[in-house]
Amino acid sequence: MSRALLTIIIAAAVSSCVTESSGPPALRETLPNGALLVRYPDLPAIDDTVPETTEAQADLTLGSIDGEDLNLVFGAIRGVQVASDGTIYVLDQQAAEVRVFDSGGRYLRTIVRRGEGPGEIAASNGISLSGDTLLWVHDTGQWTVIGVDPAGVEVRRFIKPVMSYSYIWNATFDDLGRYWKETSHAVGERNFPPPMGLSHLTDRYYYKSYDLSSEAVDSVYIGEFSGRSYAYSTPEIVWGYMNIRFEASDQTIVNPSGGFWRANTAEYRIARTNEVGDTLVVIEAGLPVQPVTDEDRAAYVAEYLEFRPELRREAEEVAALLPDVKPILEDMFVDDEGHLWVQRVTPGDAPAFYDRYTEDGDYRGSVRLGFTAAGPLWVQHGAIYTWITDEIDVPYVIRAPLS
Repeated sequence: MSRALLTIIIAAAVSSCVTESSGPPALRETLPNGALLVRYPDLPAIDDTVPETTEAQADLTLGSIDGEDLNLVFGAIRGVQVASDGTIYVLDQQAAEVRVFDSGGRYLRTIVRRGEGPGEIAASNGISLSGDTLLWVHDTGQWTVIGVDPAGVEVRRFIKPVMSYSYIWNATFDDLGRYWKETSHAVGERNFPPPMGLSHLTDRYYYKSYDLSSEAVDSVYIGEFSGRSYAYSTPEIVWGYMNIRFEASDQTIVNPSGGFWRANTAEYRIARTNEVGDTLVVIEAGLPVQPVTDEDRAAYVAEYLEFRPELRREAEEVAALLPDVKPILEDMFVDDEGHLWVQRVTPGDAPAFYDRYTEDGDYRGSVRLGFTAAGPLWVQHGAIYTWITDEIDVPYVIRAPLS
């Protein structure tokens, strides 16, 4: 996850009003620094059935298990992008190719394949469609980003300014034609194997940009953050890490129209800032805090003892380190219309739940998924696109309209 510093001092407001809308009322305050604070005392609960909440159900499932048409068999989906006419682009990481389908799911062509020539890739973990004419492909084998037209003809490429990659390509192209990717470096030395027990680790985070027109590379300092880790060892294991459950984290994502969205998962407070760190808009919601209970701590110990009974002391020590409250926020992203989607934490058996906002903090309803997404969501041209998996982990692309 992206991390960012979110330090917002809420001072006495100089003006306030309650907005009129079909959704929950918002209290708006103009802060002394000119930033807009938007407070929502009430938002729909994750299990509410109210007009403000949309149930997103799939109307298209794209894929196959029987192999009659190999173009419909996906090994490892890592990206789904959609043009304005409904044309669907799917990246299969296992096959190292991008396949194109019409809006009804009919296979049209394959435009990117494994290879070393123009428009070919060594490997990839993500794609991004710019308009309807340029598909960016992240080539993890050549450390490059390649742009191809709808026919698969390479039109440009550039070396990435950040030489790293994650499970899914999480870079962003903004509205000014800049490519953004997060990077970080450790503060101080890191020892391997690490010291046993609790450690505090500090990293400095940046967003590095590449201007597609001028080819200039720049960076924005996000902040310095510390986290906790707990290392252990056994006669069979030289060293390993124990998860400190319910730890909150800082998140930062690029806002394509400019600046960043920032939050800490421990509270429902999201800020839009410019590139120099000035806060422009703050969104708050009055959601109840969920405490970490004694039952949660006991369950944590029990889970470890089921598989590693020799780690009782360590598990009990980590259980005592768990925070007092659970995170409220899970994730956030921006759709193709510039709306911010804020994912709330939900119980393990509950559907994923999102709140939507404009750049100015106007609530635009919530969305509850009627399926379990196996990857990130892409919201393009009025529909959600992602993939799901069946009981034997075969992936399928799905589309879920928002209206």
